[in-house]
Amino acid sequence: MGHTQTVEELERIIENYITFFIVFDILFLVMIFVSVLLLIRFFKSKKSLKDSNEYLVYTIRGQEEERARIARELHDTVAQDLRYCKNLLEKDEAAVNISEAVHILEKSLSQVRLISYNLSPADITKKDLKSNLVNLCASVSQTCNVKFRLSMLDDTDTSFLDENDILNIYRIAQESFTNIIKHSKAEEAVILIRNSCENEEKGLYIFISDDGCGFDYDAQRYGNSGFTRLGASKHFGLMGMEKRAQLIGADFSVSSAADEGTQIRIFKRKK
Repeated sequence: MGHTQTVEELERIIENYITFFIVFDILFLVMIFVSVLLLIRFFKSKKSLKDSNEYLVYTIRGQEEERARIARELHDTVAQDLRYCKNLLEKDEAAVNISEAVHILEKSLSQVRLISYNLSPADITKKDLKSNLVNLCASVSQTCNVKFRLSMLDDTDTSFLDENDILNIYRIAQESFTNIIKHSKAEEAVILIRNSCENEEKGLYIFISDDGCGFDYDAQRYGNSGFTRLGASKHFGLMGMEKRAQLIGADFSVSSAADEGTQIRIFKRKK
């Protein structure tokens, strides 16, 4: 009898140890799983912080470049013209120069209006994407040698876009135009906007294409280390466009190659 009790006690002890180790193993696996999740979240947040810092640098640099550009434009055009106009009107025969002075003042006024429009377009319509882009193409085409045009059917469905979506799509187009003018050596650029076709995912597809010199997008975006380095390139504005697309939950991609032009693709899903 005593022998039987001893065996039963040993069996209970063994069972308790087995249960303990099973529970321990489960807890250990759970801890490893949680640790992996925390590490993934840590690296994601670290990458997100890095991206945010890069975007902050981009924003600050963009603001400084815009201030410098406006200052140059005002100094080299408006200020010079007004100074010349002042000299004309200070001469003894000022009355004879009034016509020329008026012409110069009209030109200066036009330049100031253009600068103001680029900063904050007065005719931007919060709920009309097509009108906004038509106006943008027309105004930008007047200031450079690149012909910008919009291709968008009247029945294209943009009803699911809110005002924030429309504003950010407009700003992406505006930034892409700036890049085209500065870097592409293009003669023509087209914005094609359409809804989904056949088996495509439902939503709005936006393609901004130019016939310029193009560039090696992968080389610009990734260095030898594999990390994003758009901020270090002359195509830094692409980062701003990509961030704007992310803000409205849209996909963003770039297709480009040397001497083959560039195409930017934005896709906004229909809610």
